[in-house]
Amino acid sequence: MLSSMQKAIIQKDLRFFKTTKGNIVSIVIVALMFGVAFPALFIAIMYFTPEDMGDFGDLLGVMPGIVGETDMSLTILSFVLNSIIPAFFLMIPVIATTAMATASFVGEKEKRTLETLLYSPLSLREIFSSKVLSAFFLSMIATVGTFIAYLLVSQTLIYFMFGSLMLPGVNWYITVFLVAPALTLLAVTITSKISAKAQSMEEAFQKAGLITLPIILLAASQFTGLMMLNAWILLIIAALLGIVAFVMMKSAVRNYNYEMLLK
Repeated sequence: MLSSMQKAIIQKDLRFFKTTKGNIVSIVIVALMFGVAFPALFIAIMYFTPEDMGDFGDLLGVMPGIVGETDMSLTILSFVLNSIIPAFFLMIPVIATTAMATASFVGEKEKRTLETLLYSPLSLREIFSSKVLSAFFLSMIATVGTFIAYLLVSQTLIYFMFGSLMLPGVNWYITVFLVAPALTLLAVTITSKISAKAQSMEEAFQKAGLITLPIILLAASQFTGLMMLNAWILLIIAALLGIVAFVMMKSAVRNYNYEMLLK
């Protein structure tokens, strides 16, 4: 159970984050881009593209996990929405976590309130866990909220353009409710280490932005067919991310000290 002081820290961090308009804008842009704009654009492309897709249709037919349908447009659309878009979707929890964590950890330094926080009755472990939870809550709110927006927009467009619904496959639910939380915990741990040494939120955010590179490579691999995401692969990824996040978080808590934070 969280103490009242830990809850106060989480509430304070969330209030402070509302004042960092640059970070909020970055989250909104990424959420709209990968959760709404890209899927909507591709749905529209499939609707207006001729059924005879030539070489692209032949290439898609030999890719693993593709099941032929009468309408090639629906086949391609189902593949992209359930295999490629979820990989890009993971950018949302990473960006949200990075933005919140940098604002939370480095923001205390910039506001010169870190010393006051460290002199509170809370231990470093409790302070760290409060900061992690505030970033985790924001990330999951952004992730689930964007997923709901994706469902509303994509299903509405598909229904009016193709006359039927195309509900998300199991990949989506594993991505949103298993992979995203594990990735969030890993990202906030890495970001907290970076933030402990950074002197400004801009510096911490730029360095922590490197966390997105593996996500970009994972998404790119879907186009090349090097590694097609399925439920089992996503479950393995979620388990590995969870284990790595747990180990790194335990290490981060042990290595936290007052001297490092006050540099």
